[in-house]
Amino acid sequence: MIGPLGKQTLSAILLIISFQGVVEPSNSHQATSAPVSRGDEDRLSVVEIFLLLGLNETKKMNITMATKIRLSCNLTILTTKGSLTIGTWKKDGNEIGKEEVVSGQKEVSLSHEFDFQNGSDAGNYSCMFDTDPKTEGRFEVQIPPIWAKSVSLTRSTGDQVSLTCGSGQYAPLNWIWSKEAQSSKVILSNETEEIDIHSNVNKSTLSIKSIIMDDTAYYHCSAHYAVGDSTLRIYLKVHGLTAAIIPFLCIVGEVLVLVIVILACERKMKQKEEPIEDETFPNNLTTEELLESTENGARHRNV
Repeated sequence: MIGPLGKQTLSAILLIISFQGVVEPSNSHQATSAPVSRGDEDRLSVVEIFLLLGLNETKKMNITMATKIRLSCNLTILTTKGSLTIGTWKKDGNEIGKEEVVSGQKEVSLSHEFDFQNGSDAGNYSCMFDTDPKTEGRFEVQIPPIWAKSVSLTRSTGDQVSLTCGSGQYAPLNWIWSKEAQSSKVILSNETEEIDIHSNVNKSTLSIKSIIMDDTAYYHCSAHYAVGDSTLRIYLKVHGLTAAIIPFLCIVGEVLVLVIVILACERKMKQKEEPIEDETFPNNLTTEELLESTENGARHRNV
């Protein structure tokens, strides 16, 4: 562990993280996210990234071909000569290596080397030094992710729809489109008239000329590289013609209900405003007519 002198100078710690990889010649874009030179296995391409502790930064590296990778963490610190520091490497949170390193007056070094052959070698790598406080460097090694204009679309039957995805600055060997059908995937191609797939160096588009309800599904766009595939999932929802007019019918129904309520309220208000006439004793009868009407009513009841 680091002595008292080391604890007092931790604020000046500088973590130097370097990525070294053997890059095979290729016509595609660079294997890492930063520019590197190319050569044979005897020539290493080196990228050095300087990170100040506390910035919580992660270095991302995109790999497109079989590559030898060396991750190195150098911890610059003023400490007691000959003291021991524990260095640990992890991948996706799981420990993959640990060693004791002897620290000098200036730095402690820790390296991890492996061959990137396929997607199983991708992951989040981190180096950690057992200092106080602990210091850590992080790497995200991956096959280049792809993007899409939209990962969820809604269309009506009879429409033409286009699904597009791209790989940015990276050039995959080829593009593959597939459709989820129950528990399996169906590879799509230009063999049918309804489907048209157009691909260039770093972009691919799947066009369906006249969609139907059965075209509702998840579609997979995959960029194929020498070390594996990078896949994106796109959902297409197809509505029938009746479904397209349902929102309009709902609005019309709400308007009709509102009109009926307004008319009912106006009719009730008019009924309250009209005077109620006394049908038993009309106001326009004279006294003699009232007496005569009363006598006639009495005789009629006696009969």
